[in-house]
Amino acid sequence: MIQYTRTFARGIYPRKKLTVSQWADANRILSSKSSSEPGNWRTSRVPYTREVMDSLSASSHVQRIVLQFSAQSSKTEIALNWLGYIMEHAPAPTLVVVPTLEVRKRWVKQRLNPMLTETHALAEIFDAKRSRDSSNAEDIKDFPGGVMVIGGANSPASLSSMPIRYVVCDEVDRFPWEAGSEGDPLGLIDERTKTFPRRKVLLVSTPTIKDSSRIESEYLSSDQRRYHVPCPHCDELQTLKWSNLKWDDAVERAWYICEHCGAEFDESHKTWMLERGEWIPAHPNRPVRGYAINGLYSSNGLGFKWIEIVRQWLDAQGDQTKLKRFINTTLGEVWEDQSSKISASDMLQRVENISQRTIPEGCLALTAGVDTQDQWLAVKLLGWGDGRLWIIEWHTIHGDTTRNETWDKLESWLNTSLINQCGYPMQIDACAIDVRGHRGEQVKKFVARRTLRVPVFAVQGATTRMGRAISSTPSYPEKTLRGSIIRNGHALWNIGTEYCKDYIYATIASDGNLPADERIIHFPQGLDESYFDGLLSETFDPGLNRYVKKKGVKYLRNEPIDTVCYAWAIGHHKQVKIGMNTRGDPNPQYWERRRTIYEQPGLFTFGGGSGAGKPDNPPDVPPPSAPGKITLGGQWGRG
Repeated sequence: MIQYTRTFARGIYPRKKLTVSQWADANRILSSKSSSEPGNWRTSRVPYTREVMDSLSASSHVQRIVLQFSAQSSKTEIALNWLGYIMEHAPAPTLVVVPTLEVRKRWVKQRLNPMLTETHALAEIFDAKRSRDSSNAEDIKDFPGGVMVIGGANSPASLSSMPIRYVVCDEVDRFPWEAGSEGDPLGLIDERTKTFPRRKVLLVSTPTIKDSSRIESEYLSSDQRRYHVPCPHCDELQTLKWSNLKWDDAVERAWYICEHCGAEFDESHKTWMLERGEWIPAHPNRPVRGYAINGLYSSNGLGFKWIEIVRQWLDAQGDQTKLKRFINTTLGEVWEDQSSKISASDMLQRVENISQRTIPEGCLALTAGVDTQDQWLAVKLLGWGDGRLWIIEWHTIHGDTTRNETWDKLESWLNTSLINQCGYPMQIDACAIDVRGHRGEQVKKFVARRTLRVPVFAVQGATTRMGRAISSTPSYPEKTLRGSIIRNGHALWNIGTEYCKDYIYATIASDGNLPADERIIHFPQGLDESYFDGLLSETFDPGLNRYVKKKGVKYLRNEPIDTVCYAWAIGHHKQVKIGMNTRGDPNPQYWERRRTIYEQPGLFTFGGGSGAGKPDNPPDVPPPSAPGKITLGGQWGRG
């Protein structure tokens, strides 16, 4: 009865105008289960949180707030303080979204429920221990004047239906880009708030991968605020940057160099600096508030010391996974691999004055890679030389890939020889076709064709990381009824996707601005910006240990990079081994033999020719003595 009386009195008594930071200082209790300093919340311990929280207050006109924060920077506590403020002081329909429904369970148990239980102002209006009450379920929390729905970004059902005034999105960089078939979860969330003119949305996350980071994209669209602190010596404001942190050879002491006066100071001054700091926007006219901060700002006793951060940095050298974690969680910045620094417009500058389907001097072997789609086949022809690669041709064969006529076009293309600059025909040494997708049976039938004059292999990207371009043995070999493997039967070859892309992207990056004759990979005319967007459409995520698609690029189809991977990998197949000996090691004699055959034709007689100059009737296939020649009809690995 007492609780209902208090609730009624609270409803009719005029509310004081409070900011979120004032409410938190007066009411919030930090739980011993989730805080290194349990007890009363004190904004003065983390002064950079004050403006952020106050922009979330009911009296603030700001509607969208973005926090690109490093770990241990109180970003989740800011969100919890706002939720407590809403429930006790400014009740309204509220939505909390975490990456998945599985994360929701931990978040409610470890973060939300302890606050509701131990913060007295909230415990009075909402008994978080009523676990059997439908108003206190894992996915919904009722409170006087409002309701809190807690959903997962991977669940469209938890993001739809009722209108919402306040939204908290925690760790948005872990959100999927598609919530089922409903589309972008952030788009679904924004739809739910549009009926409230005084709505507020808080987006919180540590950043992840450049061009795939939601929080970075949101921050770059905001007014881009950074916390500026004064130098203890010259009093000039500046942001704390990793590049200005220095340490001794023994890694026992770290200090900071002022960018204005050059004076040194250690972190014993940090408390004084943080108290006098201020958020300064780079674009003050933009309506979205964006805040970014790194681990150098962590209050003494609440985060890593500067020297500990230095040791983490040194320990991460040579380990991409550790380095990414350091850059994301400690520096609060996006991870950028080598390929992410290259743009499609940069790649257009590397296009050389050579037409597609032209075999340049030094190109002595050919492989093909084919990616299957429902209505087309994406085809790449790769040229090989001694230490060099050429994109010889990139094109699309249009047609329904369930129909034989589409595959007939591919067969005709594969069987057609190309004439090199010495006038001799070169046939494709091997072809790899992706078997995954909707056309696995069609690929199987195609590689079994006896009319193919090129060894064709069915391939797929390996589900685990491989330390080689292509597997040494096939998977799913064709067997007899008794289980014996049929020699030269059907098989599927796994490609080391990460291994291939590591090489291709690293090579593209190392070619940089080198002159054309010094580059490893060469590009012909006719490749436009959309092609290079596709070639650069992926970036390495050390956390997942694999390549992921970039988000926001104009050309999301990654066929240009996939097909070059297939063509490059098949050149390492044990029955092909372009430029390699039987052990797979580089073989200089291979290239000398090929050069003798294809670029000094007068030394040999083909088909009864005179032996001087070009033959009267050039053969359609390489001569029998050509190195690397293998049995044709290599379907699913048959060779």
